[in-house]
Amino acid sequence: MGKRKINIGLVGLGRIGKMHAKNICQSLPSLNLKSIVDPDPDIEFAPNLEGAIISDNIENILIDKTIGAVIVCSPTPTHYEIIKRCVMQKKHVFCEKPISFSEDEIKELITIKDRENIFIQVGLNRRFDQDFLMAKKKMDSGALGDIHAIHITNHDASIPPFKFLKSSGGMLFDLCIHDFDMLSFLTGQKVKEIYVNGGVFIDKRLRDIGDVDNAIITLELENGVLCSIDSSRQTHYGYDQRIELFGSKGMVLVENKKDNLYSLSDSNQTQASKINHSFIERYRDSYLNQLEHFYSSIISNTSPSVGLENILSAIQVAEAGRQSMMTKRPQGVKYE
Repeated sequence: MGKRKINIGLVGLGRIGKMHAKNICQSLPSLNLKSIVDPDPDIEFAPNLEGAIISDNIENILIDKTIGAVIVCSPTPTHYEIIKRCVMQKKHVFCEKPISFSEDEIKELITIKDRENIFIQVGLNRRFDQDFLMAKKKMDSGALGDIHAIHITNHDASIPPFKFLKSSGGMLFDLCIHDFDMLSFLTGQKVKEIYVNGGVFIDKRLRDIGDVDNAIITLELENGVLCSIDSSRQTHYGYDQRIELFGSKGMVLVENKKDNLYSLSDSNQTQASKINHSFIERYRDSYLNQLEHFYSSIISNTSPSVGLENILSAIQVAEAGRQSMMTKRPQGVKYE
């Protein structure tokens, strides 16, 4: 007897929505993509969707009682209302980070999903990356001894369109939110204090919306471990993602994934394989793994391992970082 299938509704057919749609249709047979909603869908993408119904009205998903779960990939300002309506219709939800820029909205969603006995999983996909999981395993085993410091490099290959940047909540709530969550995931500790020094070097329009495109972030965890994050919206040379964990017995480095591992050197030059140029390439397996986890959680009636409480903590760190950047002073993180 085969696995029970779950019919899926997908809201938002942008870059992330298309990736999830292709993954479901090509690699996740336990999920059936039945309905897609987007205000301006890419019709040319339709042949990839194996007959899924495409419309611009979310009611088509909400009233369909055969749809058991909804994947939300629309712009962040729309997440709160969409999630609330899905939960009230008894549909489990997978939503891309950061859910909301409002702590109060996230707290309300926690109350509603608990009351309705519905699961909400957040798209913090790096928790499902096998390299990061191995690093966590080494830390938890004591192989590194006492952790002293953590450094994260998070450089995007190319800056997103300005239209997206205006609604993204800013660099701290969009790009760096993964890093704040990763510190918590790896160490089991909360951030005590954060200091952000950011600047605009790539798109001068970011100054008009109070955002930056490069930042150096220093953090102290509640147990005293010192952390730093080097973040940039654009590198040109590829999607640069590294984590270094330093302990009393050794260190772990999670390096960039490359097409291959060779390098060629002679008297004139050294040639090496390029790193991946997009986050979709770099984290392809983790995106699949997180949806498989979402499916398993529903089937086993077990809460997902990453939910609203996790993103709430990361949002609280981002808000303290925003205050730090404005005041040019370190800020303590308020967890309420």
